Amino acid sequence: MKNLSLLFFIIITQFSINAQEPEIVKNVFSGTRFVNTQSANLANKGDLLLLIQHRFGDISDGFYELFGLDQASMRIGFEYGFGNNLNFGVGRSTFMKTFDAFGKYRIVQQNTNFPLTIAVSAGGSIPSIRNFFPDEFDNFSDKLSANTQVHFATAFNNFGFQLSPGYLKTGFSPLENRSFSFFNLGIGGSIKLSKKVSANIEYLYPFTNAIKNQHPLSLGIDLDTGGHLFQLVLSNSQRMFEQAIYSQTTGDWTKGSLFFGFNLIREFHLKYYE
Repeated sequence: MKNLSLLFFIIITQFSINAQEPEIVKNVFSGTRFVNTQSANLANKGDLLLLIQHRFGDISDGFYELFGLDQASMRIGFEYGFGNNLNFGVGRSTFMKTFDAFGKYRIVQQNTNFPLTIAVSAGGSIPSIRNFFPDEFDNFSDKLSANTQVHFATAFNNFGFQLSPGYLKTGFSPLENRSFSFFNLGIGGSIKLSKKVSANIEYLYPFTNAIKNQHPLSLGIDLDTGGHLFQLVLSNSQRMFEQAIYSQTTGDWTKGSLFFGFNLIREFHLKYYE
């Protein structure tokens, strides 16, 4: 009888362990942007994120331009968490007065039973600058760009890694006198330096030879101050939305043609109505 009770206790204990919910594993990188492009992270349910993104000009222009201070580019954006797995965001950049919008859905989050966070994002952008496009390509549909990506992210100990294959269709480019469609791949790595600080590297590869621009390579430092996330950025790209990042990157690391900047992210918790 004693042995039977012990066996029954072991079975019940094992069943309780197996029935426990898996523990969520948080990504090492902190923001909804890895450096310049989307990460697998989302704003939480009911949270509104205000993003103020700033990129100074080319530091290789030297003291006359105050190492890029005179040629700054900016973007302001908002992202909101409609539930824990769905975000929508909008933004406006000074570059060609471009409006952008996106949605991001998290399919699964890394936990003790599954090694990956998988999210998908889709968005678009359109420039609103006047008297720049030829009349025959000045319609909304001609200028609209669209993109989609799938983000695979994993974190282990103090390290994080992300792969983001995607597809981009640009609007008409007056500089190239055409539009482009191509697959692309984003690769990112992150290391946690302390509880509040992490370092990131991001490389973006467009699978096309038609666009004569540099491949974006960016470094970032995430500083979590509690109410704010402050991301310092050094990149060969001055742009802050997907179409321009992939097709309008002009800097060259080998020549010191780089852009310093930051992302300032402020989180507001709004009441969420079921």
